[in-house]
Amino acid sequence: DNKRLKVVKKNFKHRFWTEVYDGAKLFYLSGVENGRYLDREILNLSRFVSIVKLRPLAWRSTHPYMLADRVQDLTDPEALAANPKANRTVALYGYLRGTHMKGHDRVHIPGAGDYQLDQTEKLADPCPIPDKERKRLDERHKLIYAPMSEVNGVMYDKDAVYIDIRKNAHEEKAEEGEGERMLSELQKVDTISDRLASQQFSLFSGAKPVTADSVRRPAMFDEAVDGQDDGDSDSDADTDADLSDSTVDGQESRAISLNDGSDSEDDILQRVGASDSDDSDNDDTSDSQSTARLAPIHTGVKRVNLMELVYGTTEDGSLASSVDTDDRIKPVSVGGEIDEGNLRKFFITNPGDSDDEEGSADEEEGDAGDFEDLEAGSGSEDEKSGSGSDDGASGSDDDESEEEENEFGLPADKMKKLKNKFDRVYDSDDEDGEKKDFYQQQKDVLQKYVDDTRTEMDELATINYRWAGEYVKVVIEDMPYEFMQGLDPTLPIVLGGISNEEGLSLITLRIKRHRWYPKILKTGDPIVVSVGWRRFQTIPTYFMNDRIKNRMLKYTPEHLHCSAAIYSPYIQPGTGFCAYYMKRAHNFGVAATGTVLENSQAIDVVKKIKLTGLPEKIHKHTAYIKRMFNTSLEVAKFEGAAIKTVSGIRGQVKKAFGNNGVFRATFEDRIKASDIVFLRAFHTIPIKKFYNPITSLLSVTYMRTIAEIRRSKNLAVPNKKDSHYKPIERVVKRFNPVRVPKALEAELPFKSKTKQVKTNNPARAVVLDKEDKRVADLLGQINLLHKDKTKKRREKVQKQKDAYAVKRRAEEAEADARRQKKRKTFFRREGQNQKTPNVAKD
Repeated sequence: DNKRLKVVKKNFKHRFWTEVYDGAKLFYLSGVENGRYLDREILNLSRFVSIVKLRPLAWRSTHPYMLADRVQDLTDPEALAANPKANRTVALYGYLRGTHMKGHDRVHIPGAGDYQLDQTEKLADPCPIPDKERKRLDERHKLIYAPMSEVNGVMYDKDAVYIDIRKNAHEEKAEEGEGERMLSELQKVDTISDRLASQQFSLFSGAKPVTADSVRRPAMFDEAVDGQDDGDSDSDADTDADLSDSTVDGQESRAISLNDGSDSEDDILQRVGASDSDDSDNDDTSDSQSTARLAPIHTGVKRVNLMELVYGTTEDGSLASSVDTDDRIKPVSVGGEIDEGNLRKFFITNPGDSDDEEGSADEEEGDAGDFEDLEAGSGSEDEKSGSGSDDGASGSDDDESEEEENEFGLPADKMKKLKNKFDRVYDSDDEDGEKKDFYQQQKDVLQKYVDDTRTEMDELATINYRWAGEYVKVVIEDMPYEFMQGLDPTLPIVLGGISNEEGLSLITLRIKRHRWYPKILKTGDPIVVSVGWRRFQTIPTYFMNDRIKNRMLKYTPEHLHCSAAIYSPYIQPGTGFCAYYMKRAHNFGVAATGTVLENSQAIDVVKKIKLTGLPEKIHKHTAYIKRMFNTSLEVAKFEGAAIKTVSGIRGQVKKAFGNNGVFRATFEDRIKASDIVFLRAFHTIPIKKFYNPITSLLSVTYMRTIAEIRRSKNLAVPNKKDSHYKPIERVVKRFNPVRVPKALEAELPFKSKTKQVKTNNPARAVVLDKEDKRVADLLGQINLLHKDKTKKRREKVQKQKDAYAVKRRAEEAEADARRQKKRKTFFRREGQNQKTPNVAKD
């Protein structure tokens, strides 16, 4: 029937538009003929599939995201050695998709949480598009980029080259060559402390090597030890610093023993100068060698008064000029005198070093002109004092002239800016003073708008933007160590931008239980929502809007959409989502689907409640009701509310009577003391603000449902007697007959008097004679025989029916077996035909 077929197609179309999306294209196949669909229908379907335009996902087109194809741990090995569970610094590489990404955007990694980008850098495309078409692909033209998959053995970075020499399981026992051993040692990352512990060096030729274990730091004393008398320090110096000549390998060497830090600075310098003066007779080679050996000793001994030596000044206020020596060897003593200028260069440079060096250079080269300190500004003290004694007068004259010209006492650069601003505001654009017409004014306004726009764009150009299609490297700091500890290369890692989606609010959803999910959803059960880049666990509150209020639902409807309120980060309205439970108890996991409606700070969801009370006093149409409220404040909230009794008498709440919750109410009729008064109202349900992001790449913690908690603890469901459904027993009331007194009945009119109807047909006794009795007995015997024959006939027919039913069941069972065997043979043959290609068709 074509008419019925059109109705069925229309129903299918609207059903798919509701389930999938509005406007979905449907193709109806008429059926299978000779094992094939109709060629015309398949051709139409293939044509539509070939020309269909896929609609891009709105979420991907409005958010930047990156699929990481390489992950690298950049954490300092020293920090990992000190704390293996310290937060990591991780670098992720991949192609950027979607929209542009800023340098310090907030991103979300599904399974890891929200993070701030510390660094974003564009890298060269590891697998660029070939510049021209090639007829033959040589080995050097093959582009393979498969990080974390052991396909390529060399990875290039901007500051390093990583060579992977990982072996298979059967090659681990093979002996390594010299090159492989060198590369494996290069891959081992040791900390600085481990490397220093294995290093050793000699202070002098032929001396015992010094290791990290043999070095001990000198003891630090109080200031009282540094302020000892000169005589005591001299005596200690004589005893502690003894010079001993020793010959090692035919060469003479001098060893100076380090003191314990008690000698004064002058004693140390005198001993160093004395040692240098003793060696003045030797040649230049021996002098340079001794100076090179003593240089580290001077720096080690000067640890006592380091701050005074580095940041102090000499008596004359100037430092001696450096002596032209070898750049690698800088002696600290010249001609038996200590050169504090060279000695100070072994430490941090103080602020006066640069000025002293410039002053010494000026003395050697002569007057080289005036120099201006650009960083200090025009009003600094250095500029007033001048660079030297000769330039001081000229500098002071310039300052005096500037002070005379600037009567406001402001710097010259600031005065220049103020003057330019004044000229720009008050000076006329035209020299002739002609006024511009309206067209020229509007043109100037547009030009100013264009100039401002270009200025803003130039400022935005300084922001570190990364555009879609670029191969970028992003660095994230403070990444939990579980991310790298449990990293699985088979799981994809996605970075999604969430620049404006960080705040938490209440979200209204339009949700529907998936038709393949076997159970309905319950309000209050924690559920996992997957929307955008995020997956989080929340507690939904389902409700329906009846155009007046949002009424809470304990369970979702069977086949209808409903609304849900959850607590989560901001989500764009119109975004689709799916929901599921953490523990899958069924074969199909998706519990519900829907879309986001709006973000709001408050959602009013109400629940129906029924308050009951009992009459305390009854006076005509007024009654005092108790046990419905507890305080007079509760009564005040419900003044004017409609109430009703079980018998159907309506009433209204008036005023509170006392402070124990009793109130006065009026009814449309007098109520009884046994009546129950109830009030129907709505109570606002607070939305539970619970948000738990799913961190499957880290440590997973989630909330369980009440049913899961009961099953884990073997707790039974609470059994309340008041919640049980009881059978309704309605007792039929029997009323006594109305008895009217005779005196009153006599006064009643005839119409209202009780009528007593008398019958004149009493029961009669029938006496049969002999002939009638014999006929009656004969008829009874005949009827008895007929009933007996009828009973036997029915039993025989029933036996025949039972036998036929048994025979029929046996025949049907045999036919089913043949039919099943035939169907199995047919499908086995069809499966074999599908597996083996048809040669005739090819």
